[in-house]
Amino acid sequence: MSNNKTARRDYIDIMKGLGILLVVLGHFMEQFRFGFKPIGATFICIYLFHMALFCICSGLVAHFSLWKLITQQVWLYAVGQAIMLAFRAVILREDFAASGGLLLAFLLPWRHMWYLYALIFWHLTLPLLTRLRDKGLPFALLGLAGAVALGLWAGNVDWPFTLVRVFAYYPFYAFGVLFRPQIDRLDDLAATSPVMRLAPAGALVVCYGLYFRSLMLQEGQLRESAKIFNDVAYGEGYAMPDRARFYAIGIVTSLALIAALGGCKAFAGLGKKTLAVYLFHMPIFAFYSELGFFQLAHEKPLPVTVVFVLLEALGCICLLASAPVSKTFDAVANVWYRLRKK
Repeated sequence: MSNNKTARRDYIDIMKGLGILLVVLGHFMEQFRFGFKPIGATFICIYLFHMALFCICSGLVAHFSLWKLITQQVWLYAVGQAIMLAFRAVILREDFAASGGLLLAFLLPWRHMWYLYALIFWHLTLPLLTRLRDKGLPFALLGLAGAVALGLWAGNVDWPFTLVRVFAYYPFYAFGVLFRPQIDRLDDLAATSPVMRLAPAGALVVCYGLYFRSLMLQEGQLRESAKIFNDVAYGEGYAMPDRARFYAIGIVTSLALIAALGGCKAFAGLGKKTLAVYLFHMPIFAFYSELGFFQLAHEKPLPVTVVFVLLEALGCICLLASAPVSKTFDAVANVWYRLRKK
């Protein structure tokens, strides 16, 4: 039984490692997606599933605790927002008075901080989700249907207070919570069956390869922002079926990745250090933009730009996943939460 628990923990860390790698690569290549079609097509493919994978992983490890909610999640969001606020004031020289004031800038998430913001709201639904999961598969399916219905309905509203993504991505988190036993068994089965690894891997290569090819054959620039991000209200060509397809693609791709790569321990180490990488890669990206680094790369040939993106993104990950950075920030993030354990 202990071996199964270790395997389950390993695959979640592996998926988190893969997810954070794709998150950082996606942000660093975003500047070039309209200028270079191969980069744009890669960007679109990544954004079809990378946050779905990340949200599902958060659901897989979620356990309800008011102590954790306050002393870890709310605390982490406050610390992160304070750091981002200082960065925006000193480095980006933002005029907060023009955007609602300093207090509003602190309370509402800046760019990537929406994920920590959303986790606070999602955590409040854990008692209901876990109760449905524990009652068996029919109730888990009922819970998922409710989460998807909520996410689809929410697209009819242009939500205030940056709640758009809280609703839009909630079904992925709910899926991770509700189907943790089934996903654990999927990984166990894949670990003992080469076919269960190879078949999903082949399907991913074929499906995403064909989609990438179709994007490359499209005429003109690739512009799919609304259908990719799914963080806007319905309208202007973006409708409920687009969000429904996004849910289906994200869940199916995540399950296929768990089966295909759940034993790839190369990502496991990174998966245990995602916090600092997620929080601080965006300030580094914004700092590079402020210095004009990305503008220089726009003027270079495609191979040079691809190498630039890879070096910048991977260098950022290596720096933030290093022991001094990750351990220091983990200590700050968990300082109050660990007091109760002691």
